[in-house]
Amino acid sequence: MAMRTASPWWLSLVLGVGLAFVFLGERLFAHESGARGILTMLGIVIVIGVTGVRAWTTFGSVGARRKVERTLLACHLGTLLGLFLYALTTTFATQKLAMSETGTAHWLGAVTVLYAVVLFASIVPVLMIELSLGQALRTNFQIGALAGDDAGVEYYRVREIGWSGLTVALASAFLMVTCQVASKRNIQRDVSYFKTATPGDSTQKIAAASADPIKVLLFFPDPNEVRDQVRDYFEALAKASGGKLAIETHDRFFDAELAGKYKVTKDGVIVLVKNMGDKDKEKSQTIEIDTEIEKARKGAGKLRNFDREVNSQLMKLVREKRKAYVMTGHGEINDPESVPVDLKGRTPERRTTVFKKRLGELNYEVKDLGLIDLAKDVPDDATVVILLAPTLALQPAEWDALDRYLTRGGRLMVALDPKGEPSMGSLEGKLGLKFNPGDLTDDQAFLPQRGTPADRRFAITTQFSAHASTTALSRSVDKGLVLIDAGALEDVPFANPAAAPTKTITIRSMESSFLDYNNNFTFDAGIEKRQRWNVGAAVEGPKLKDKDGKDKDGFRALVFSDVDLFADALVSSGMGRASVVLVSGPLLDDSIRWLGGEEVFSGEVVSEDDKPITHTKTQDAKWFTLTIVGGPLLVLVLGLVGTWARRRRTKPSEVKP
Repeated sequence: MAMRTASPWWLSLVLGVGLAFVFLGERLFAHESGARGILTMLGIVIVIGVTGVRAWTTFGSVGARRKVERTLLACHLGTLLGLFLYALTTTFATQKLAMSETGTAHWLGAVTVLYAVVLFASIVPVLMIELSLGQALRTNFQIGALAGDDAGVEYYRVREIGWSGLTVALASAFLMVTCQVASKRNIQRDVSYFKTATPGDSTQKIAAASADPIKVLLFFPDPNEVRDQVRDYFEALAKASGGKLAIETHDRFFDAELAGKYKVTKDGVIVLVKNMGDKDKEKSQTIEIDTEIEKARKGAGKLRNFDREVNSQLMKLVREKRKAYVMTGHGEINDPESVPVDLKGRTPERRTTVFKKRLGELNYEVKDLGLIDLAKDVPDDATVVILLAPTLALQPAEWDALDRYLTRGGRLMVALDPKGEPSMGSLEGKLGLKFNPGDLTDDQAFLPQRGTPADRRFAITTQFSAHASTTALSRSVDKGLVLIDAGALEDVPFANPAAAPTKTITIRSMESSFLDYNNNFTFDAGIEKRQRWNVGAAVEGPKLKDKDGKDKDGFRALVFSDVDLFADALVSSGMGRASVVLVSGPLLDDSIRWLGGEEVFSGEVVSEDDKPITHTKTQDAKWFTLTIVGGPLLVLVLGLVGTWARRRRTKPSEVKP
């Protein structure tokens, strides 16, 4: 009788080597078509070859040894089936199937889970059986073969180990299926302090307004929690945009060619592409974010302000960059070097870093407009001109240049300050407004700062009109705006009543406020008056005719009596962190959009930054009472009720005589 032996242990090792070649070809060298093809084909040939050898040893064995070999052969065949299913997920196979984009996505999801389950259920039992057999049992196989019997074969032990391996594999496979279903039927309920920003109204409007399709390419490792939150954000944005956005998730190693095209060299990169594939029209913008959730959501991480980041990048895709000219040379807060030495002590030093940064995020190029340039005329490429609290009076020629600019349909924003120059020159009659430099004070609705009467100059207002420049401000959660050392606007007759523009008061103070003319921070009934003072106004000129005789919008102007609305403010949050912000919040965004004729994009930009905790004097008194008196009183009441209930349960029964 011919001698037959069991298969050597290294057959399973060769199977592992073949699978390793397939992995290297399909993952690490996916971007190199030549190396990928060689490694993948070599791995498949090795797996097929070792399966053939396993089949030969199976049919050459007898008794219990054949049962062991047959079990291992079934695992090898399962491995081949798993590789075949994987082949059905490749780009070549999906293109041949010619399914829709949605159908392809569902197909890839289902088959990916299926091939992973089959491979895991085939490889794990092989590993456990080989570890169980070891060299000792294989030696017994040889001895049993020489003796012509099966005494040395512990088939039952091998079978139980194989079933255990299959159980472990199927349990893990169940987790894969669960994760796949959870990702497709994802419902999140975040009740923590931090929540990733959701698409705001403004961002949704920008995405929906895009005339061309936009693709969102996410380059993240798999799995990754930051990627999941970012994808949820873009899926909500895609739904709100009416299908203008399409989302793709990529691995930068597997899709190395695509990553190289958009210069993606690390994980955590989001690429927004408009007109993808069109060489002449394609435009892209990149957002980088940390892939560690704790870093991405704290400090300088971008998850808190993710909606603002996306809003800015989408704006750059939807339209070309515009120019905002900010006037200099008159001691403005954006040009402190031009303040005369004798006036530096009178005017507080303020900065406009956040203001300029936000203009850039709105896709505006910020340029200075000095005396020499303005004396000639406002540049033709100016989308908007901004004047922030001049300390020195403008020359009549400069006011005339601004007047001519508005006459031909220009856009102007002016913010003044009681400690600066109050005159608006010839624009007072054109806009029907003048500035009252009295100090706006409120002894009832104000923001406590140092506990002194000077805090009353931090007046709080919630009086906003229904205008495009205050859309997000009027919809904000707290609906409060802090006015710091503000003045007031007063109506004056229009210089040309026959062609009078439309004037809307957008922001007013509270009815309890007054203009403090004697600087004593106290209301004096004889000389001062409590009323709603005008703080912001929007003026829109009549329609004009273009070169073709068609109607076009007239000028637009915004005037504010508080320049601190657009100055840097250092605020501390309830978490002990400090940050530099604009006190006016979303006011700047909507103001610039209205001036630029983009009020369709007005709306809230969601941010999860810590907000400063602000209360009025009355609110502080209520909180003090609740914490000092109400808290202990509540504890006392609960204690008495608990004691009464416990005594009632443990009351002794009456003793009979």
